[in-house]
Formats: sequence, C-alpha cells, structure tokens
Amino acid sequence: MIVIYILVLLFIVASVCSVLSIHKDMPLHERTTKVLTSIILLMLVVIGYFLPVYGAGVYKIHIFIFFYLTILFLTLLTLYMAVSQWKNDYRSLSAILIPLTTIIAITSLFFINSPRYMVISADNGIMVIHIVLALLGEVLFFVAFASSVLYIVVSWQLQKKTSMKFINRFPSLTVLSRLTSFSLSRSFFFFTAGIIFGIIMLYQFYGNISSGSPKEILMYGAWGIIFILWLIKRAHVTSNYYLSIIIIVSFLILVIVFTASNVVVTSGFHSFR
Repeated sequence: MIVIYILVLLFIVASVCSVLSIHKDMPLHERTTKVLTSIILLMLVVIGYFLPVYGAGVYKIHIFIFFYLTILFLTLLTLYMAVSQWKNDYRSLSAILIPLTTIIAITSLFFINSPRYMVISADNGIMVIHIVLALLGEVLFFVAFASSVLYIVVSWQLQKKTSMKFINRFPSLTVLSRLTSFSLSRSFFFFTAGIIFGIIMLYQFYGNISSGSPKEILMYGAWGIIFILWLIKRAHVTSNYYLSIIIIVSFLILVIVFTASNVVVTSGFHSFR
C-alpha cells in the first residue's frame, strides 16, 4: 500500500514539474519530468508484477486493475511522446497528459479496497485480450480529449493575442490537430479490435454474440461515438475547432454515463451483471 502512495506522490511532483516547464521555460524542469516519468514507469512495472491477478486456476480482475492499466498505458504514451514524432512538443503535451494521469492515480486510491472484481477462467484468454484492447481504445480516446482541450485553449489564446510568448510554448494548432487525428484513428482501431474479440469470446463460451448487459450496451455506444468522430475527422465535415468541442462533449458524456452506470449497476464490476 505504501508503494502506491509513493507512486501517487511522484505523479504529483512530476505534474508540478511538467507545468513549471511550460510556465518557467527552463530545460531543468523538462529533464526532471522525463526522469520522474521513467521512475514512475519502472515502479508501475514492479507493482504490476506483484499484483494478485492469477490464483486458484482463475484470473481475478479487481476494479483497481483497470485504473492501474489506464495509468500504465498513459505513462507509456507520455514517454513515447519524448522519443517519437512528437518529441519537439513533449514539454507541452506532457503538461496536460501527466496532470490528467495524476488525477486518475489519485482517484484509484479510493478503489484499492473495493470489493468489486471480475473472475475469468484460466482458459478464457480471449477475455483478457478483449479487456486490454478495449482499454487501449479508451485511453487513446482520452488522449484525443486532452489534445482537443489544448486545441481550444490555444485557439482562444491566439484570438486574444495577450501573451504570444507564453502561447508559443504550446504545440501549434497543426500539431494538435495531427495528435487528435492520431489518437482518434488508433482509438477506433483498438476499440474495434476489442469488441471483435469480445464477440468471439461470447460466441465461444456462451453460443451467442450478445449478452445484453449494461456494460455491453455502453461499449457499443462508445464505439459508435468514436466511429462517428473518426468519420467526421477523416471527411473534414467541420473545422478542427468545432470537432474539438464535439470530442470534448462526447468524452464528458461517456464519462458521466459510465460513472452513473457503475453506480446504478452494483453487481459485479464495470456494469457486468
């Protein structure tokens, strides 16, 4: 338990450094952010190794595991930004990704001792693949939401023209638009793959392709929204500014519906009945 609290503390420090790297424009803050994020990733790997997932011939997927995987994927993505085509904009992108990941890490503390979990038989590896792929799709949609928020913020600041020195530390609107497109397309790919494996799993073990559970209905709804957003982006139906607003609204609606469904549906976990 103490290791989890230390991890959250490191996230908070990394968030402060990432924001200071934008505000103070000092290379030291950016280097510190990268070092702390690397240490956090190492700790996440160690924590994952010792998480009690498999035992007595079954996989016991606790609700905290979903928070853990989300945090792990976001941390990996943040470090990927430092060595990929986005490396020149790592400072500003990390300043939004790390604080958002920190919020998720803090929230996860309230679910460590939750009694909600899923039990998956050892021969049902398809379910594990389904969970990982779907979660990757959700995480990338989260990144599309983050880049959309940043796109709106930069657009407003450019219109005001009050602090061009400060706004120049953020990615250009072109870069943010590319990041949104990158995140949406891969979110759609992984989410679709996750649903396909879910259908295969249902047919293999239950002889049908739908269980009609609240979780399944929500997942198909989320997939439909991501698909529509991907089509809008691909077809250039509207401007990037209004697309960003649509993505933000869509993400917030899904978060509210997801949270509400898990409050109402208390049996099992993640709206499983």
